[in-house]
Amino acid sequence: MALLVTCDTGGDRIPETLREPLAHTPFFSDVLHPPQPPAQPARRDRLEIPRLDREAGFAARAIAEAVDCDLIANPYRADLVDVGRSIHHRNLFRPEVRCLPTATRKAILAAVRTPYRDAIRRRLSDLLLRFPYVVHLSIRTFAARTKSGGWQRGDVGLLYDPSRGDELDWCLDLSDELYFAMPDLKVRRNHPGRGTNDSLTKAMRKHFSDVHYLGIEVVLNRAWVARPVRKRREVLRTIGNAIREVTPEATPQAA
Repeated sequence: MALLVTCDTGGDRIPETLREPLAHTPFFSDVLHPPQPPAQPARRDRLEIPRLDREAGFAARAIAEAVDCDLIANPYRADLVDVGRSIHHRNLFRPEVRCLPTATRKAILAAVRTPYRDAIRRRLSDLLLRFPYVVHLSIRTFAARTKSGGWQRGDVGLLYDPSRGDELDWCLDLSDELYFAMPDLKVRRNHPGRGTNDSLTKAMRKHFSDVHYLGIEVVLNRAWVARPVRKRREVLRTIGNAIREVTPEATPQAA
């Protein structure tokens, strides 16, 4: 069995090829000088991607290091395009990007979404030529508060397709391992979203339908993962160690 960690949202760069197409748009100045968030932000979807999600990138690197496996991370800003969405999804682009010319939107897809998804597909194909199973962990974060303003009850969400027995069993094993390793860490399955919603892992399940592919989204509450304290590293290291425990036959794949 092999492991692969990916991160859709941890980047903060703009492709050089997009600087000219975006040069004379309001979006470009907003990307370079993002506005400060309001004191009372609007309540939005709990899994909505923030403009900058460096916490997801940090967490993905820490988990991949602890597990000793490959990491493929999108280096570009999540507000350019949601690389996890299917091409016709209504939230593929943010409203300010949807207002841009069609040619500019196509250039964003060509520079950001297509290379990222192609790299993951190639890497999974390569791993599946050498291993009977591959566990693909897509690392993201979610909002600390609900739409109504209350605090989220979970610390870690494991999103999977419950109709796929291997994914269900793997997530159950990981939940148990995390409980024994860190009982205070609240791990919830298919919360705050569902593993069957439109996502990169759902797309990869369709692509690798005839082979042993497990696609799991590991979503982390920004209430704790956004705090650069020693406890954060301890939790991420515990998550990585637990992943290793439930995937004992995984061979290190780090390049």
